[in-house]
Amino acid sequence: MAIMLKIRWDIKSGQEADFKANQETLCAVMLEHPGVIAYHVEYPSPGVSEWTELYANDDAFAAHLANEKGQAPLGAIVAACHAITCRCFGDPNDASKEILAGFGATYHETAPASFVLNPSADKDSLV
Repeated sequence: MAIMLKIRWDIKSGQEADFKANQETLCAVMLEHPGVIAYHVEYPSPGVSEWTELYANDDAFAAHLANEKGQAPLGAIVAACHAITCRCFGDPNDASKEILAGFGATYHETAPASFVLNPSADKDSLV
């Protein structure tokens, strides 16, 4: 089943440039993973970055974190923060939950009639 993460990174003072450089590197690495459907990053206020990550399944999530090219940038991002808030939607398996525990993930229900990933998703759809 698909996994969606909503992550808030509270960046340490003076670490914003390093955080952004590593975020850009990490986003480029994620293009190597077709199971990473969305990797959206925004900076809504100084010292804060909010990400929405959408994985097709647990295997895609595990591959994302296992990619050696992404490990150093992710480690630098974590080190540049004084707080990380990770909200998880979907139904991750036990292995994914173990990984997410390192980010202090909390688990939330998706509202009735909404979905994490449209089961009929078609990247070539004209409608």
